[in-house]
Amino acid sequence: MAHQDVYQVLYTEPAAYHRDRLDPTRRASFDKAIEILARDPYTELSRPVGPGEQDREIRLTSQIMAEYVVSRGRLLLVVLRIFDDADILLADS
Repeated sequence: MAHQDVYQVLYTEPAAYHRDRLDPTRRASFDKAIEILARDPYTELSRPVGPGEQDREIRLTSQIMAEYVVSRGRLLLVVLRIFDDADILLADS
């Protein structure tokens, strides 16, 4: 299946909420990762979630995981999970 050059990126309300709460450094990294993903949402670094290829997940940065849907030239970010070192119960030794 041929893919277009750049997919339109859309966000669910919860995903936009988490995106908007990122500090400036994380936001810059996030935005850069989204730019890359919009050009290739089927990158080999992503993996399908469920039976089809259109529902996917990817680790955008070391601290941000995204679940998204690809459909008709659009990339819809459904869930963003933000990881923070302060949230770790037991740090690696």
